[in-house]
Amino acid sequence: MITAIVIPVDPSQPIRLQEIERHDVNAYRQIVGGNLEVATLDRPPAAMYLNEEGKLNRMRVNHRATTLAWVHNSTLRGRDVIVGSALIVGPPNRHGDDTTVPEDLADLLTNTKRYRVQMWTSSEPRWSSDNQVFTDWLEAYRYALQLAETWDLIEEVRVVPELDDELREQWYKLGIENPWISSADDPPFNRNSFVGCYSVEELADRIGHGNWAIGTAFYYRDLCFINQVEGGDEWLTIRHGIAFESMTLEPSIEEGKFARLVRRLLTATKAQCQALTY
Repeated sequence: MITAIVIPVDPSQPIRLQEIERHDVNAYRQIVGGNLEVATLDRPPAAMYLNEEGKLNRMRVNHRATTLAWVHNSTLRGRDVIVGSALIVGPPNRHGDDTTVPEDLADLLTNTKRYRVQMWTSSEPRWSSDNQVFTDWLEAYRYALQLAETWDLIEEVRVVPELDDELREQWYKLGIENPWISSADDPPFNRNSFVGCYSVEELADRIGHGNWAIGTAFYYRDLCFINQVEGGDEWLTIRHGIAFESMTLEPSIEEGKFARLVRRLLTATKAQCQALTY
């Protein structure tokens, strides 16, 4: 069994997570109402199944699925629409079988309270954002498309979770209590120092870039790393409201072990973090 995101065509019905047998084609067909067509999604990699003959059968436009597809696959943007109900699964494994929908995407659509839109422009090749924060994922996705349509410099857009204010304040207080981090002055460490990462791969890419200033802070979900050494690789590690470890991370990134480390940290209890038994 795998977990899929189902996006009903009826906007009054909420999107939902649904368990489905990956080889049960009839179960897929039942959800989309007919034969299957697949569209590829990016950031994170995923696949959206839809009705292959939906337009011929004059099925209703699925505005939620279309909006989501246009953000996660810019080649579809403004050129095609999704009709009928749709479902999203993860990318195929090495055997060509569907996998569970990416956890980051599932959490974003079903378990996130606030959202921010980020853009990648030709003039500034990194993700950046404005001050707009949304409480509804569809509103955030629509705003992302609005930006992409009106600003020629934008190459890609994405919607990411906005950091909870309470968590930001908690991390800031723990950081400022650290004598090395509190000494940061170029730039100074403050409440705006925390840079969110949408995936473990992005977190690894950020940290692995190296030569970060003291007070540089990256987070993924509720796991935070703050650099303690100028140009170095000593990261104060925070989760469950405690700063429990100082980690050197670049070796684990280079050896391909970073993702497993992050998974262990995210599943560890507070007691395990305190005892360093994660």
